[in-house]
Formats: sequence, structure tokens, C-alpha cells
Amino acid sequence: MSRQFRTGDQTLVRELNRSIILNQVRTCSPLSRADLAAITGLNKTTVSSLVDELIAHGFVREIGSTASAGGRPAMMLELDPAAGYIIGAEIGVGYLNVALTDFRAAILWKRQALFSESDSQRQVVNQVIALLRQAVRQGEHTGTRLLGIGLSIPALVDVTSATLIYAPNLGWCNVPLRQILSAKFDAPIFVDNDANAAALAERYMGAAQSVDNFVYVVANVGIGVGIVLGGQVFHGATGYAGEAGHVTLDPNGPLCHCGNRGCWERLASQRALIERVQKAIQAGQSSSISAMSEGANGLSLQIVLEAARQGDAVVRRALEETGEYLGIGIANLINTFNPDLVAFGGMLSLAEEFLAPVIQRTVSQRAMSGPREVAQFVVSTFKSDACVMGGVALVMHDILSHPRLDLTSSSPHSGALATQALARLSAWPVAARS
Repeated sequence: MSRQFRTGDQTLVRELNRSIILNQVRTCSPLSRADLAAITGLNKTTVSSLVDELIAHGFVREIGSTASAGGRPAMMLELDPAAGYIIGAEIGVGYLNVALTDFRAAILWKRQALFSESDSQRQVVNQVIALLRQAVRQGEHTGTRLLGIGLSIPALVDVTSATLIYAPNLGWCNVPLRQILSAKFDAPIFVDNDANAAALAERYMGAAQSVDNFVYVVANVGIGVGIVLGGQVFHGATGYAGEAGHVTLDPNGPLCHCGNRGCWERLASQRALIERVQKAIQAGQSSSISAMSEGANGLSLQIVLEAARQGDAVVRRALEETGEYLGIGIANLINTFNPDLVAFGGMLSLAEEFLAPVIQRTVSQRAMSGPREVAQFVVSTFKSDACVMGGVALVMHDILSHPRLDLTSSSPHSGALATQALARLSAWPVAARS
């Protein structure tokens, strides 16, 4: 069967040049048309035409003139935050997070909700849809268009069809998320693994904006890794790269939800930290935790951190051990990918004051000197909001990479795929679109 390739026709060339212009305006504004021509090497007529298109479709705005090097006034340009609104969403283990932003990723509205392990997959997805509808209603108050919805989830994801393949910590398999959401919302829908999405957020809006090669470690109930090589997220042969949380560190270690034993995330995640504290208390070690929660089983990360800040020895030891395992895994990533930067995000990054020094000490002991000396370690700009902002970044990435001038279609991958999917969704109630 022959494959169809899109060749370098004028439409494609113009789209690529439009993307170059839009990204330059995003990263270097304020800029004039003459500045853009000088930076990109495009001729002034082409730049002027592309800028006029971007202004006409609301992505770029003029912000007044200033004297140029030659003394003549030059009209300056910047990204228009009112180009439209973006909705980012995160399905975590036991919680949902939804944020509404403008086109420059400034948060306008945010909500979080909890769900329990006993809730069915349908209940959780319907809860996501309800939160997204709230976000759409808030977005409508801005008087602008919905540019897209991006969803991050701790799972193997087929990004082409936006289908969740397997989420071990949720116990979900084969959930056609784009098709479900496309039946409810008239907007482009994007879904990716939470670590990949968080890495994109750091690349576009965080500490890795000028970094082409980095790894992003997101530590929540599980651990995932987003890998950025040459400025692009590395998805691997089938889209499942970055599952470093399921690399074996101890072959005789605790059983993981993936079915393996001694996975990195079973030794270094939020769940691992809380289990260490619980076991110490159950073994009779004295801790202020007992008075701060409903027994060892009522622990939360917030309670653990409060006890650590009060000097609780049991909690401090658990954080130390968790930090060491995080450092071992990060040292392995540094040795494997030789990154310029390692970003650490997710819920556990809220414990940076305790974990970061241990991680850095462990990395200095275990990573090879060459790659270790290059790799800068930073805590994510977005910390516990990294994955929901990753949802925002999925939408921004699509627009900045392929700035289509017609955003009225429900999804860049809708049509036949969505029609086929809806036929398979008899188990899901299909409501009218928001």
C-alpha cells in the first residue's frame, strides 16, 4: 500500500513560514516587521503578508510605533492574549484539574475536584466533562473563541487518535478520549501522557524555554518522564517513550500496578513516600503524624509536609530515602540522555526544600561526571500544576506549529475517526455540545 506524503507545495511553505513568524513574535516581542524579516531571512513583502494574516485572524496585534534604527517609526507587534481561550485538563490519580488560560497561557480560572478509587471510569470521565463545561462557560465571558482543549493523563496514549491505551495507576484500558470529548465540545481536542505534556509546558512557558535537550520528571502517585530532544518531545516508535517510572531498580522490590516488581515509581513516588511514613508508624516509631491525621491510613502529602516542616524525624527519614531513589533514577536519565537540563515537577516537587538537596547529592554520587557536569537540575516552574498546564501547552503547540487560519472545525483529526468512534460509544451518554 502506497503512503501519501505532503510535499513542499506553496500552502505548506506558507504554513511553515507563518509558524516561524508566530513563534518569533511569541518569544521575542515586541518586534517590528523589519525585525522579523532580519531575524527570519524572509523578504519584507512575505513577512508583511504573513503578519497581516496573523493580525486579521487575531493571533498577533500591533501595540504602537517606535523609532527604528533609521529613525522612521516602526509598528511593533506582540502575541495577542485575546486571540482566544485555551482549556487545559489533567486526570490524575484521585483528582481532576482544569485551567482556563488566554493565548499567552495566563490562568484566568482554575478548578480541582477529587474522585475515589471506587468511582467508575464513566463517572470520572463525566466529572471531567462537567468541569470542562464550567471552563467553557467561563471562557465565553471573555468574548473570544475556544482555541482547543488539551488533556494530560498518566497513561500510555496513542497521540494520533488521542486514545488512552493503558493507565496502570487508574486501571483504565483503551478509552477513546478524543472521540468522547469531541461528542461534547466543538473544539480541537488533544491528549497526551502527563509527563510529555508537562515537558511541553516547561518548554513553552517555563524554565526550559531556551533548552533543546532536557528531561522532565513528573512525580505524583506514579512517575513519568517527558523527553525533549532537539526541541521536540520524543514519543518513540509507537508513542510510548518516557515510561521510566517502570524501569526496575529493585527486582525483589514491592509489586507495582504495572505487574512488575521494584519499579522506580514504587520506590520514589508520592505513594512510596506516604507508605514509608505509614510503615514506620505501624512499626511503633514515634511521630507527630498520628495526632495530625486519622491514623497512618489518613495520610496526605500536605500532612506529611507539615510534619516535616515541624521537624518530625520519621517523616524526614522517609523524605531522605525517597529523595535518594529519585536521585538514582535521575542519575540514570542523565547517563542515558546527556540532557542540558532536568526539570522536576508534579506533586512531590512541593517538597523541594527536602528533596532537592538529596536528589542533587545522589546525582553527584551516581551520574557519570561528563553528563552530570552539563545537566542543570531545576524544579518545575509549575510544580503541582505542571500537568494541567501541560494540557494548555498541547493546544499552544499545535497552533504554534501549524497556525491554521480556520479554527472553526471541531478537531484537526475529527471527521471519519470521530464518526467511527461514536458508533463504538454506546456505553457513553452522548449529550449536546456545550
